[in-house]
Amino acid sequence: MTRTFLTALFLFTTAMGLPLSVLAEGEGAARATPVTTVRVEAADLREVTHVRASIESVNAPTLHGKVAAEVVEILVDEGDPVKRGQVLARLDDEGFRLDKEAAEADIARLEATLANQLLTLERDRKLFKKGLIPDDKLDASRTAVKQTRASIVHAKALLKKAEYQLSHTVIEAPLDGIVQARMVSVGDYINPMSPASKPLFQIVDTRHLRARLYFPDILAARLRPGLPVTLIQGADRVETRISQLLPMIDDASLAKIALADFDNVRNWPPGLHISADVVLSEHHGVPAVPEGVLVRRPSGLVVYRLAADGETVREVRVKVGIHEGGRVEIIDGLRPGDEVVLDGAAYLSDGVKVAPTTATEPAR
Repeated sequence: MTRTFLTALFLFTTAMGLPLSVLAEGEGAARATPVTTVRVEAADLREVTHVRASIESVNAPTLHGKVAAEVVEILVDEGDPVKRGQVLARLDDEGFRLDKEAAEADIARLEATLANQLLTLERDRKLFKKGLIPDDKLDASRTAVKQTRASIVHAKALLKKAEYQLSHTVIEAPLDGIVQARMVSVGDYINPMSPASKPLFQIVDTRHLRARLYFPDILAARLRPGLPVTLIQGADRVETRISQLLPMIDDASLAKIALADFDNVRNWPPGLHISADVVLSEHHGVPAVPEGVLVRRPSGLVVYRLAADGETVREVRVKVGIHEGGRVEIIDGLRPGDEVVLDGAAYLSDGVKVAPTTATEPAR
């Protein structure tokens, strides 16, 4: 045993808190390698991927005028909170009121005419039965009634159109939200039929938000609605789930995009860029060990399991699954309760004698 080796072994055993008696073995005796061990535990592990995300409003309508008229009153400005049904602006309604009154008057006139024509038709029927008038006179009375009834239908349609146009001279908020933009002023003329027509307002719903999640395209096949999502902004966390998947890979970002709706409990503004943890899979009650027990050999990943005698180790090839928080799932090779080497594993081989101590805080 060389002096250099003894010195190194002394320093190692001292650092590990092991008894110095391991140095007292004779020249010919097999030396026990000092190691620490941990037991395989049954654990619940999650496979989590970290992605970037952006926040947007689920509802952010841009309001346009539906009738051609001048803006006569603006009641809100950018940044103002609004409630559904609240009046935002008014347009000049004089022309539409006149159209409504004209349609109502026309209907009244036609209904009076119809009442008189019905009386005439009834009288002509009686006269025709007595042979006092020819059949073409009766037909003329019938035609007059039909024409007036058709005119009434047309007049009522004009009335509905006038009422519709009149109702849209009052611009109302379609939802609760905040005015993001006001694009018009008093005196602007709104003409929805013109190519140059501009919108009136944009309202943003800040209570119901959506996270747009950007995944590497290699994960596209593993995504599905319902996967748990934790949205992260500084110290704030919001729990939600994937609600929808967009069908195509995004050209600009080359990412598969998923959407996750949530209520804005953290008062996040739409447009915010955040990050997100997405749980791709969850395994419950699986054998798990600290990642430090794994050793890569030419044959693959192995661990060193303490033999029944408590003094030697066996090299065991393992298959691994989910990694989370410094722990790894063992798919094949170990069972809960097995004792495996943690510190010192890289220096072992099959059948080596060891001097084990239990690790008090397994590496994660």
